[in-house]
Amino acid sequence: MAEIPVDFRIIRNIKRRRIALRIAPDGVLEILAPAAVPEDFLRSIPVREPELIDRLRLRTQTLARPQAVLEENAEFALLGRFYPLHLSSRLKIFDGNRFIIPRGDENSMRENLISLYRELAEKSLIKRAKVLEELTGLHPDCYRITSAETRWGSCNNRKVIAFSWKLIQCPADTIDYVMIHELAHLKELNHSVKFWKLVEHFCPEYRALRRKLNAFARALPRL
Repeated sequence: MAEIPVDFRIIRNIKRRRIALRIAPDGVLEILAPAAVPEDFLRSIPVREPELIDRLRLRTQTLARPQAVLEENAEFALLGRFYPLHLSSRLKIFDGNRFIIPRGDENSMRENLISLYRELAEKSLIKRAKVLEELTGLHPDCYRITSAETRWGSCNNRKVIAFSWKLIQCPADTIDYVMIHELAHLKELNHSVKFWKLVEHFCPEYRALRRKLNAFARALPRL
């Protein structure tokens, strides 16, 4: 697997016993390490653990973003574009131009918007995943839509693939990358060289799409 560019710094401490990773306020990956760990091993971590770093970055971004304010004309994302919110008396729908949810208190409006997102995800994500099944020849036993905060998708050893409803907010090409990534786990349930070669076979631009996905996530309001 070719190296994936990641800005990182190594911080050593003679009192530290284990390696740890964190995202610094400036967005740089910090590798916290005992003094005796070889330099080459530490420098290989961004190449060997891109998924772990992506999850750490997503968790950090989620916690850092202010919570969305649910008010008239506030903007929310769908398939990479931002659309205004309209507060109505009863409707809960996306009409192609805006999100429409019932007006209420903060909690009820948040629940309604998330419910609407889940409906859109159930309809669109699974339909698209089935198209990519045919492209890859890789078929899970079933799909699930979850509320996962720190990962876009997952695949387990029972051949169940799950996608966070939040994925429906992202650009279509980055959604395809996530789906191909999870479908590839049906054949390689790891992040080995074989796994990344399989992902690259079906998604040659996956490195750029991962970076695009991470950058887009920073612009999403937190629900």
